[in-house]
Amino acid sequence: MILKMQTKEEIQNTLSSVFNELNEQVSTINAKDFKVSKNGMWNIAQNIEHLTLSNNITALSFRMPKTVLQRLFKIHRSANLNYDEVTWRYQKALGNGAKAALAFQPIFSKFPVIILVLKFWKLSCSNLLSALKNWSEADLDTYQVQHPILGKISLRELALFTIYHTRHHLNTIKQMK
Repeated sequence: MILKMQTKEEIQNTLSSVFNELNEQVSTINAKDFKVSKNGMWNIAQNIEHLTLSNNITALSFRMPKTVLQRLFKIHRSANLNYDEVTWRYQKALGNGAKAALAFQPIFSKFPVIILVLKFWKLSCSNLLSALKNWSEADLDTYQVQHPILGKISLRELALFTIYHTRHHLNTIKQMK
């Protein structure tokens, strides 16, 4: 299923929508269920903390000056992947054993305070959406960053990944309820 979300506006709207959907899901969770881990997997709080860390680092990427991105990661010269291609590459990497890098692993949510976890999550969402606004369509395709699992990807691909990544954890949270 190829999703036709490619413009910055479509990406922003979809990010906002998936962030809101996750907010709605967790608003109905009681504090006990928030902390329960099943089958050795991360609990709901840990999933949200992981997404918060990911959003914050993604927002930082979008806030970096273009000259810094260009010096660190060069210019993106290949054709951009669409949403389904980014998703496929990530799922393939997970299937090959890829795991969240240490910087993205939840630390504080082993003993979560639900109000704080959700406050930091919502702040990370608004920070990311705000940072994305500053980029033109052309710049989203020109500049790239190093993703810990996908390698060098354009900023557009990073935004598309963030949509999938949030949906992935949203589905995990839905299954835990």
